[in-house]
Amino acid sequence: MNGDLWWVPSVIVIGLVLAGVWALVGASRRRTRARLGQVSAAAAELDRSANISLVRADDLVQDAIDELDFAIAQFGESATREFATALATSRRQLSDAFALQQKLDDAVPDSAAERTRWNLQIVQFADDATGRLSNQARDFTVKRGVERNAPQQLDELRRRLERVSDRVAGGASTLTRLGQSYSASALAPISGNVGRARTALEAARVSADSAAEHLAAASAEPVGEQLQAAEHSLFQAAQLLDAIETGEDELHRGFANLQQALVAAGSELAEARALRDGHEESDTSANLNQVISEAASVQTSLQGPGRLSDPAADLVLLEAAMNGLDSIRSEARNRQLRLDNARTALAGALLTARSQITLTRDFVAAHRARVQAPARTRLAEAERQLALAVAESDPVTALDTARRAMTHATDADALARYDTH
Repeated sequence: MNGDLWWVPSVIVIGLVLAGVWALVGASRRRTRARLGQVSAAAAELDRSANISLVRADDLVQDAIDELDFAIAQFGESATREFATALATSRRQLSDAFALQQKLDDAVPDSAAERTRWNLQIVQFADDATGRLSNQARDFTVKRGVERNAPQQLDELRRRLERVSDRVAGGASTLTRLGQSYSASALAPISGNVGRARTALEAARVSADSAAEHLAAASAEPVGEQLQAAEHSLFQAAQLLDAIETGEDELHRGFANLQQALVAAGSELAEARALRDGHEESDTSANLNQVISEAASVQTSLQGPGRLSDPAADLVLLEAAMNGLDSIRSEARNRQLRLDNARTALAGALLTARSQITLTRDFVAAHRARVQAPARTRLAEAERQLALAVAESDPVTALDTARRAMTHATDADALARYDTH
């Protein structure tokens, strides 16, 4: 390149760098403007929501003031006390919300963070007040519906009272019948239900009669509370009588399960007696017989003629007795199996020991001059242990003794062969 133009490449590079920087700065400014625009739009939307919530809450509070006066005239101050408390709380919250709105509207500049925080608080105060008063309004709408339909509800309530009252005699009859088969402890959960049901029905009649008197006198006093009290008492009475029917079903099912368990217990006792009678160990037979006697005693007592049953408690008692029988019976079976296995193995052990003793004795006799005392002593002990094994009545002990005889005979053979080397 011509020496006079040496600066041209540098100018080009610098220009490219400046262009890139300018592009980055422009992009950053555009992103910043977009972000600020979004923040501004969100803040404006929050301002609008706060204003809407505040206006809605103020309107609802003003309506609630009139509604409370009307409710007091219709239902009395006692029935509207909760409504008055809710209104007072909502008015305080609304006042706090207006105070925050005033701070937003005054001439004092507010930061973006402050405006956001205050608007959120306004929305929260307004929504709380609105929700609280809306719930109260719904409650009194329901109460007014009750008052409008009070005559029809009273008629239906009296019909249901008669139906439930007719069930009381049936409940008493059921308890008397159950008392002939089941113990007092089994009937305890339901034995007092008839008396409690009568008390609840009487309370329901008193509340219904009070409501009827007010309706007949065309009194302005509301009857919703009396009707509600009558409904609650009637519901209690019906539940108490239902529990008698449910209890009867449960007792019958429990008694059927008890009978099945007693039949199964009889089969298990028969198996245990057979095991006891055929067992070879007297101690085990004695232990088994004791548990059999205890379980049989429980079974007999539960099957006694004319006995009043408590199926749940009886099942627990029988299961405890049979669990003890199962435990000792399992142990007896294991011990008998051990005896049977020992008896089976004993024949082979005796045969092997005799064979080894014969072989050793013949070897010693053939090398009498060279076999020393240790080998002869082992052989003599082997013969003694074999004689004990043959005479032993306990197969387990006999098997252990026969195995010792085999061990001594083997040792004697090894020693004798060592002496003859």
